[in-house]
Amino acid sequence: MPHHEQDRRVQAPTIEHPAWQPLLPPALPSDGLPGLAPGAPFAFAAPDDETASALAGESVLVPLVTRGALRLTGADRIEFLHGQVSHDVRGLRPGAARPALRLDHRGRPRADLVVVRRVEDLYLAVDDGRGPAVARELEAHVVFDQVSIEDLSAQLASLVVAGEAGLAALRDALGGAELPRAAGACAQLPWRGSDLLLHARLRGLGASLDVHLLGERLEELWRALLSAGARPIGERALAAARVASGLAAAAAEGEGALPQEAGLEDRISYRKGCYLGQEIMARIEARGSVHRSLARLVFAEPPRGDAASLGVQDLGGRTVGRLGTVARLPGGRWAGLAVVRNELALGDGVQALGVPARIEARAA
Repeated sequence: MPHHEQDRRVQAPTIEHPAWQPLLPPALPSDGLPGLAPGAPFAFAAPDDETASALAGESVLVPLVTRGALRLTGADRIEFLHGQVSHDVRGLRPGAARPALRLDHRGRPRADLVVVRRVEDLYLAVDDGRGPAVARELEAHVVFDQVSIEDLSAQLASLVVAGEAGLAALRDALGGAELPRAAGACAQLPWRGSDLLLHARLRGLGASLDVHLLGERLEELWRALLSAGARPIGERALAAARVASGLAAAAAEGEGALPQEAGLEDRISYRKGCYLGQEIMARIEARGSVHRSLARLVFAEPPRGDAASLGVQDLGGRTVGRLGTVARLPGGRWAGLAVVRNELALGDGVQALGVPARIEARAA
């Protein structure tokens, strides 16, 4: 490994989730590049092999050890959450799921989440280890509302099951039950005296499902899927799939950016009422445009700069954007997602992480 890559490596995190800790093999040290949630396992085997397997549609399992799980109950739960996140909760039908953001007063994303409306409650799957912060913020806004907020992150577990063979194994474990397959579809299915919550979230992996279940039942499902030939991989492969597919994450591309700049506009409703950051969203809708947008960069050589310095410069040295995620793709290509100024055209040269790069693709 080149010396500059050795210097950037970050020690593998200790898995603290009580259900995941006894099941996972030791993770490899991270390459230190941006786009991976703190505490997420980087890889369990050769990172390039894991990425190739995931992008080729092979049967893989991705433990989401930093995924937060919140449950809202009470008569006012729907109206309360409707006023706290960026998307429409009131219009969400029972049994359906919808992505949303928790914004700050400047309209910048604080957390990326999925809201699932069930008959008796609302379930929130919160990305990138931000579940506790979202729970605290929601609790701080409860005044006279009849709503209770529970952080179930330690009691529930989440994973991605990807690849047609992996989904077939999951279907077999569920006794042949029909799985939700359309993008955004959601289903809660009985299994071994409890339930599995399945969500077809767009991840750039082809056929895949996010699976949420009781932590005490995780080992049985995990071993059944491994016995069927599925392979555990780390979250660096998920980051690579996002880069290859142009899928942004709030904790990466959304850092310091507006949702419309970072490719996160599908988490926004312009038709709903007041919520934190809503005034900024309304101004952007009225203006009709923003000055920056999501782009994929390809690097001319492996990144070697300080991974804490995420600025993107044009060839004149002017800062024109910010990197969010960097990953090595199959074939040895290094690429990244960045929010950059709109005047940069396809093919334009830039500088990032100490090496030359060019704009390969722009968000539609």
